[in-house]
Amino acid sequence: MSSQVLAPGELARIERLALMPDRRVPASGAGTHRSNIHGRSLDVVEWRDYQPGDDPRTIDVQAWARLDQVLVKLYEGDVDLRVQLIVDTSASMAYGDKFRHGVRVAAAIGAAALLRNETVNLSSLTDVVPRRYRSRTGVVPFLDHLGSWQPQGPTPLLERTRHLNTATRRAGLVIIVSDFLTADALNAIDQLAARRSQVLAVLVAAHSDEDPETLGEVQLVDSESGDRVDVDLSPDVIEAFRARRVGVRKALQDRLARHGSRLMVTWSDEDLLTQVLPSLTSAGLMR
Repeated sequence: MSSQVLAPGELARIERLALMPDRRVPASGAGTHRSNIHGRSLDVVEWRDYQPGDDPRTIDVQAWARLDQVLVKLYEGDVDLRVQLIVDTSASMAYGDKFRHGVRVAAAIGAAALLRNETVNLSSLTDVVPRRYRSRTGVVPFLDHLGSWQPQGPTPLLERTRHLNTATRRAGLVIIVSDFLTADALNAIDQLAARRSQVLAVLVAAHSDEDPETLGEVQLVDSESGDRVDVDLSPDVIEAFRARRVGVRKALQDRLARHGSRLMVTWSDEDLLTQVLPSLTSAGLMR
């Protein structure tokens, strides 16, 4: 249930926030952001099918007569922000409290958009088709769907981003919430940025992942593939592991920066209201 993801007090705090993308967004409907289409305020930038609640004055009568299809004209002006949320539901996220924390971060971002009447497309790594939610009425089903997920299986991040590129026609704001423990993370970022989308990568980390306390001979088991490897965990090996982890994150940050996008690291024991939301504000995503 949604109450298991965000408490009422947290939602009330989130309602005061708004997403602030670095770039103007494509025109698609009524919302609170400016289009990236330039021109006079009365310029028609595109058409779409009529939906209940649309202003009848925006119906293109000529197109209706010619095509026998009810279309509404969209103008350069206030438009909605298309937010694509991708949440890592792989088995590695089950370690510690990473998955619950990642879901709550995604819930806060998505709820902030929906409470401002934006559109949110939500997908896990196993969803064939993203689920679309729009405006305040979508908040509860959005949170309920997030709360129904369980972490399991591999991390097909590159496959998922390729599919989203095919299924999504226009650029927007793409947010990936993941531990990024996959070899194809950089290629996945390239795929998303190829559509000129603004990408924010939210890396969910756990202190137990960073600082293994066990020393000596151990057998490590890959939580996603089941592969096993025997390792002698000496202090030198652990130090090399930490250095490798720093290098991987630096490479991810550099690849995002190349596309004008950002990396935000959040720890699984951080408080949502006092630590995560301020970090999202500092990252320029919210205000």
